[in-house]
Amino acid sequence: MNLPALKEIVEERKEKAIENLSASFAKNRLPLEEYERLVEYISKIESERELIVVEKIVAEYDGNSEATVVDDEDEDKPDHRGQHSRNNLTLLSSRTFAGPLKTGSQFVSILGSGRIKILKKHLKDRQTVLNVVSILGDHVIMVESGIRVINNVVPILGDTKTNHKVDKEAQAEGPELIISGTALLGDISIKLLKE
Repeated sequence: MNLPALKEIVEERKEKAIENLSASFAKNRLPLEEYERLVEYISKIESERELIVVEKIVAEYDGNSEATVVDDEDEDKPDHRGQHSRNNLTLLSSRTFAGPLKTGSQFVSILGSGRIKILKKHLKDRQTVLNVVSILGDHVIMVESGIRVINNVVPILGDTKTNHKVDKEAQAEGPELIISGTALLGDISIKLLKE
């Protein structure tokens, strides 16, 4: 295959990625600012390697994906919430996640702010492990009273903390939430969800 043919294929894949992203935006699966940033980034892509990474990000927002985004302005609307996919990315924006969680789910914030609301009913297993990564960003994990939380986050020039009320309200027979990951020049904090 010659080089011009490869460029045509990359251009077709870029167009397809923008179409899929537009369809996801139309279904309110990502904020306008993130949509615009991703479209601009996709249009500047020149290598297939970059395209593969972006296609994975776009797939997270795909209409068939289980990922759900709740914009901060819409966070009180329950019809926008649902089950998360295994990988949830916040890039140069602010997002709130809520709904059932699977063990092994990953939440990544790069120059952004992510909020994760966790209720007992969202934890299907007796023990749920989440991987949370904050790179020059932050995550606030708000848990319902009664959930036992183990904070295994490793801070690297960042900070991680669990509010004392979380431990105080934990129930011995309640579900256990293990939070692992890294705070690289960022923050990961765990607080009690205020009803």
